[in-house]
This record gives sequence, C-alpha cells and structure tokens, in this order.
Amino acid sequence: MKNTLSLLKRALRRTRDNFSFLQEQTFSWEEAEEALLLADFGPQFTQSLLDSLRKERGSDALGLKAALKLKIKEIASDLLPPDLSPPKTILVVGVNGSGKTTTCGKLGLFLKERGTVLLVAADTFRAAAREQLQKLAMAAGVDFFSPETHSDPAAVAFEASRQPYDYIIIDTAGRLHTKENLMREAVKIKKAVGKASGREPLVLLVLDGTIGQNSLLQAREFSKAMKVDALIITKLDGTAKGGAVFPIMKTLRIPVLFVGTGEGLQDLVPFEISSFVEAIFG
Repeated sequence: MKNTLSLLKRALRRTRDNFSFLQEQTFSWEEAEEALLLADFGPQFTQSLLDSLRKERGSDALGLKAALKLKIKEIASDLLPPDLSPPKTILVVGVNGSGKTTTCGKLGLFLKERGTVLLVAADTFRAAAREQLQKLAMAAGVDFFSPETHSDPAAVAFEASRQPYDYIIIDTAGRLHTKENLMREAVKIKKAVGKASGREPLVLLVLDGTIGQNSLLQAREFSKAMKVDALIITKLDGTAKGGAVFPIMKTLRIPVLFVGTGEGLQDLVPFEISSFVEAIFG
C-alpha cells in the first residue's frame, strides 16, 4: 500500500495543490467549496458533500479536512471492483485520445503475473493502432493477435476469444460517445466475444483524467450502450482535476479498477479509495 500511495501522491500532485490550505487548523466552508470545485469534484457533488457535512457539524469548520476525507471515502465503500481471476476476456473501450491502447499494454504487463496474456488489436481501422499494440505486447512480454484475414472488428474479437489464454485483452477502436453507429459496433464486438467464449466479457472504460467533468458525460453515454463493469482513469500525472473520479462513482455506481500514474508500462496501480483520497488531500 505504501508504494501505491507514494505513486498516487506523485501522480496527483497538481490536484493536491488545490488543497494546500487544508494544512491549516481552521478554514472556511467557502474555501473548502472553492478547493473542491478547482479539483473538479463538480458543483452537484460538492454541494451535496458540503450540505451533508453541515447537517452533521453545523457551522463548525474545525477538523473539516478529516471530515471531508471520511465522507468522500464512504461514497465508494460499497463499490467492489470486479473479480480478475482467470479466465477473463476483457473488452477495453473509450474515446480517441484517452490512452486506451497504452492502457491495454499496461494491463497486459500487470496480468502477466497471474497467467498467460493475449493482446488483441480489434481496431482494424487504424494500422497505427495495430503497430502500437504490437510494440506494447513485445515490451510487456505477452502475446499479440491481429489476423490480417479479418477486417471486421467483431470477427477479430470472435476469433481471439477462442484462443487458450488466461487473459484476453481486446483493444477496440476509439469511438466518440456521441456517435451512435460506433457505439453499436462496440455492442456487436461484446456480443461476438460472448458467443465465442461462452461468457460475458469484462468491459473496462478508459477515461482521460485531464478532462474533468467531461469524463462523467462519457461514462454515462457508454453506460447507456452497454454495461460498464469498471473504469480505468489515465493521465492523472498531468492534471489538477483528479476529483472528477468521485462524481462518476457516486452518480453511475461504477467502480474504478485502475489508475494510470505515468507513461511507463509499470505505471498502472489498482484503485484503492483510501489511498486515492489520502493522495489528494495529503
């Protein structure tokens, strides 16, 4: 946990800067509200959080930092991450630029300690995506799958899902959450995986941590198209908006499974809310 906490503290430094004043013994409710909004906890979440605390504490701001941390931890205390025991077929979805393909490589390296891993390039529209995933597979020391005989993403996913691996990680094309035809294609891929493997795939939605409240909109739209089992938050090392994670969990009741803490293949850590909150507030 110590190593995870240190990695998160490094990644969330810019978000934590918003709460530097919380080192003081006393501060106002207005200052707390400003800090939460700057960290992109969102207006609705912030208002709900502070209203709840005011009901419990009245106007007393003494010890508000500890009370904030405790209240935020309660939000996701009942959100359990999905089981990662093998065999698992994992469908990785997200919009263009979210860090989806790189995350597949990181996930492959993480899961390699638990069993055999196959990375699957089902983004058949971009040759660059296939090449990138192949390089990531080599760097992670896992196998790669992308038959040149198939141009249909669902067909690639179907064939890959029949391979004898403990973990099959399928990288899909980046799709705008506002494009209905692309969302339908993602559903088609999911159905193909289920048909081939005889089990529902684990759907992981990759969200760019730098876009703040826009990530809530993306998560909501993807959830309308298919059941999202968990989230992976990327690019936390470059954002002051790490607080956006909490409104997503509270509103959509989707757990966060991993967070990306850097650009390296090793920079993917399991999400643990206590460590995450401590890294933000210090």
